[in-house]
Amino acid sequence: MKYILTITLAFLLAGCGERSVRMPHDGLRIISMAPNVTEILYTLGLSNQVAGVSKYSAYPPAAAEKPIVGGTYDPNWEMIIALQPDLVIGLDSQEEIATQIKQLGIDFLGVPHEHVTDILQSILIIGEACGAETKAQELFQTLERTASGPSASSNDWKPRVLVCIGHDEQMTRMYIAAKNTFYDELITLAGGINACEQTAIKYPEISPEGLHAMQPDLVIDLVPNTGGKRSKVWKNDETQAQPASEVWKPYRAVIMTNQYAFIPGPRFGSLLKDLTEAIHDKGH
Repeated sequence: MKYILTITLAFLLAGCGERSVRMPHDGLRIISMAPNVTEILYTLGLSNQVAGVSKYSAYPPAAAEKPIVGGTYDPNWEMIIALQPDLVIGLDSQEEIATQIKQLGIDFLGVPHEHVTDILQSILIIGEACGAETKAQELFQTLERTASGPSASSNDWKPRVLVCIGHDEQMTRMYIAAKNTFYDELITLAGGINACEQTAIKYPEISPEGLHAMQPDLVIDLVPNTGGKRSKVWKNDETQAQPASEVWKPYRAVIMTNQYAFIPGPRFGSLLKDLTEAIHDKGH
């Protein structure tokens, strides 16, 4: 599906870059250039200061009612200028956008979101820049406890888990999470081991043959919820209304359609909970 590949490629483009931290001041008009940034702003109680958001900013639902300023990497410059923001907040990988924003005389704040620690750091950075330090510190402490993960003995069996973040309709091209990624961290915190041991590429493309060679104990298939149905977790068994792909059937598979599964933001705890339940599901 083109939508799945679009979401996947947008995620693959996220990286690290230069970040500049701005001093906080009252009455900021803020534009968010990424959905994870939008979620942080709303969680910190800054919704009234948000003048515009990126087009994939759908949570909380009120965020979708804000003016749309384009995608994460294809901004609507006319809209950005028209909204007259004091500060644009995006990812530290949006270097070209940052340069153009600054040329317009607007401050740009780029924050990291590659890892769980990046999410926590971003909350503090945004809180400081927007005058919400107290709430940011409270959220940081809450999520820091969440990031500790479930307790596990060194003797506990740890299944080999593969996270697929996107694929085509024929399942001939699959993008999976390799080592040192956001999903790799969550797999470890949830009590599993990443079945993809590659480190050279963060989200490599594999074929069905490559999947078979990895022999995962569990496949997590992340699928955008495009049908308007309530997001949920689908297990790979005959009792579910949405069957798993033929490619997954030789393996224990869970299909996750929750929106937060694609957004490395403050709701990562919900995804961690889903992964933990899937990994430790004794019934499958």
